[in-house]
Amino acid sequence: MRLSKPSILAAAALVAALLAGCEKKPEPVTLPEVNAENCKPENVAKLDKSVQEAFSSQCLRAGSFKPSEPKSW
Repeated sequence: MRLSKPSILAAAALVAALLAGCEKKPEPVTLPEVNAENCKPENVAKLDKSVQEAFSSQCLRAGSFKPSEPKSW
C-alpha cells in the first residue's frame, strides 16, 4: 500500500495541529493584599517587575468612597 503525497501532508498537518497546544502554561502570579503596609513604595519595589504595575494601580484605587452631598440647585 503506497501513500500519496496529499495523505502524508494531511497526516503531518494533523500531528502538528494536535501538538501545537501542548505548551507548558505559566503559573498565575498572586498579588499581595492591598493595605497601607504593602502599598509603601519600598515594599512595592521588592515585588517582581511583572507584578509591580498591577499592584501599584490597585494601591492607588484603594481607599474609601465618600459620596458627595446632594445639591439642590
